[in-house]
Amino acid sequence: MTVSSKPSLRYELILDGAVRLYPDKREICCDTPKGKIEYRRRTELMRLRQHGICCLCPKLMSVEQATFEHSAGRGFNSSHRDDRIVDEEGNEMNGAAHWDCNGKKGSRRS
Repeated sequence: MTVSSKPSLRYELILDGAVRLYPDKREICCDTPKGKIEYRRRTELMRLRQHGICCLCPKLMSVEQATFEHSAGRGFNSSHRDDRIVDEEGNEMNGAAHWDCNGKKGSRRS
């Protein structure tokens, strides 16, 4: 998927085109090189704020093991996906998890 150069009525691009910001304040990292770098950066920030502990099990995880865990799920066809790590009130959201733990949890909400 490529990012269109035309403006969208459904979202605006932020962070130099790396992230889509929707009217309901959800943010979704784009499937572009910049978006993938931002998604990975956010995953690492969550891993650090969790002191390296998986949000789904009590074990340490390395940078390579950490995946983005959407605590509210991503919804059908990612319709509810939100890649923010802090909401507008400053509350932490989402977390970093081991690949296996994230896969076992699946799409259930935490």
